Amino acid sequence: MVDDIPKITPDTNEEPEEFHHSTIPTPLSETAQIAVAVAESKMHSPQPILAPPPPQKFPKWAKILLIILFFWVIVGILIAVPAAKTLGAAKTTLALARETYTAGKNQNLPEFNSKLAATKKELDNTYKVYKILVWTKIIPVVGGYYNDGEHGFKAGIAGIEAAQILGQTLEPYADVLGFTGAGTFTGGTAEDRITKIVETLDKVVPQIDQVKDKVAIADEELTKINPNRYAFTFKGRNLKDSIVTAQSFARDAHLAVTDAKPILEVLPQVLGAKGERKYLVIFQNDAELRPTGGFMTAYAIMRVDKGKVYQEKSDDIYHLDAKFKKRVKPPEMIEKYLPLVFYWYLRDMNLSPDYKESMDTFYSYYKDVPGEPQVDGIISVDTQVLNDLVTVLGPVEVPGYGKFTSEIDPQCNCPQVIYQLELLADKPLATIKEDRKGVIAPLLQTILLKAYGSPKNAWPGLFQTGIRNITEKHVLFYMMDNVEQQAVEGVNIGGRIKDYEGDYFHVNDANLGGAKSNMYIEEEVAQEVTVNNDGTLTKKVTLTYKNTQPGSNCNLEAGELCLNGVMRDVVRLYVPKGSKLKEALGFEVEVETKEDLGKTVFQGFFELRPQNQGKLVFEYTVPIKADKEYRLLIQKQPGKKKPKYTITVNQEHQEEFELATDKEIKIKL
Repeated sequence: MVDDIPKITPDTNEEPEEFHHSTIPTPLSETAQIAVAVAESKMHSPQPILAPPPPQKFPKWAKILLIILFFWVIVGILIAVPAAKTLGAAKTTLALARETYTAGKNQNLPEFNSKLAATKKELDNTYKVYKILVWTKIIPVVGGYYNDGEHGFKAGIAGIEAAQILGQTLEPYADVLGFTGAGTFTGGTAEDRITKIVETLDKVVPQIDQVKDKVAIADEELTKINPNRYAFTFKGRNLKDSIVTAQSFARDAHLAVTDAKPILEVLPQVLGAKGERKYLVIFQNDAELRPTGGFMTAYAIMRVDKGKVYQEKSDDIYHLDAKFKKRVKPPEMIEKYLPLVFYWYLRDMNLSPDYKESMDTFYSYYKDVPGEPQVDGIISVDTQVLNDLVTVLGPVEVPGYGKFTSEIDPQCNCPQVIYQLELLADKPLATIKEDRKGVIAPLLQTILLKAYGSPKNAWPGLFQTGIRNITEKHVLFYMMDNVEQQAVEGVNIGGRIKDYEGDYFHVNDANLGGAKSNMYIEEEVAQEVTVNNDGTLTKKVTLTYKNTQPGSNCNLEAGELCLNGVMRDVVRLYVPKGSKLKEALGFEVEVETKEDLGKTVFQGFFELRPQNQGKLVFEYTVPIKADKEYRLLIQKQPGKKKPKYTITVNQEHQEEFELATDKEIKIKL
């Protein structure tokens, strides 16, 4: 075997023939041959041990390549080990974060705060492991990803700290706000606890300042991440979309906390913490839709003292008009579509889609009505609020008016509480019955009393119902004090028509003489948007109205309740100022172009009979330019249900949704 190994003599530099190759031999093969030679020499001791060959000279380019390769192997090991540890820690943190989310979703405040603390601890630990990789910041490309991760960690930590402050601040109010948890204010009745809460609300505001600072940090850190680095899918998840969503959420949260602070500052005085407040409550019948949510059918005066609400009076809006002695010339809409109404009455003064504009007009005349008290604000509610509260609380018995429930009454195919209110208000009677609509204040008072005395497990539903009705514009607020009014507008509960830099859309219906047919109407809106070569927009909007129920006998002589009659509807489409109407179809009069509230308005009129469908089409151009992104703000009309919307841009991008509240849409082009 020794004879098979090439012999290399010590006194020569020439290589044996077997070593002449066109390529450089690998160090591994060379070392192996030497190892074999050493082994054979030990087996055959007479044979001398062969001397190793002289070191092979590598070309310069090969040495550089090997150095670079070796460097990246080392770098890979240095990155992989802490990265693996970071990934393991991140999985633990993510699992805790999901548990925290579930606790929050279930409104379990003690568990939420506990899980949040554990999540914060794990996130801190994960960040410490991650910072071992800080040296990678100097590496081209890799450094950018490390920086993004650092921004993400800082944002996450700040966000959790904001949630911790908020959770700890709310914990004393847990039971009254509808969260699981005993809360601090557990003594006495629900009314007593509410009073105590109102008296301590001023202590919450400083905590909100801290929350605002933390959310601002999260927002700032996330904006430093470039989503375009992550235009790929990881484990079935589009990372770019996730980052964009997180950035949008942080931005919205920052704005929300900023806007919420003013309302929290004025809330104690609004609730009578510093002295009794008095409010005019207007009941808007959304079954007879008007621009701010419904026909103003009844009103009440309610007093609020340290959070407790008291009924002072309630009456029919027609009785209020009877005391209104001024003869005001009606606006064009009344003259044109209600020709038998010769004056502008208080009940018809909510013609502007902007609630503040309408209430400015209404209150300017109301305050001169003899015998009516001056108030600190006006609150409008519609039938949806009453129905939802009765749904949560169960049947409500109002002395002198009977029982109200949320069960569907087959006589109208609508909730019984709505049917009973319509019977009391509008059914023709052989004899005059005083105070038919005086039920509103007693009903509200009874609902409040039942809410105060309701079991603890009913509070989450009540709290959620109240918030939902406010955000969906079934409750609107108008305050006499300018600071309070600005606070109301800051959280978008004042029913204002907004200014907006992008495309804008608001469809507003005024049912002038169609009984209560809006109770049965379903609405769909389709917008087809074309972005022209110069960036301007061409839009085709199709409004579809469906009345799905049989008509009522609306003949007064029949003495029946007229719920579903022919709807006589004035439609106004509010779009960006400067928009030009190209075509309008489906109307019974020529569509007019006007200007109102800083918008261009297309106004038309049509009638819809029961068990029929109406389709209206607008085609128009918009001067707003869309470059890389199409932005649209849609504002919902108060009092409406949830119209179905379809938005199509350039025949490609499409969104479908129910419009529960105002909605902003952004589509990349």
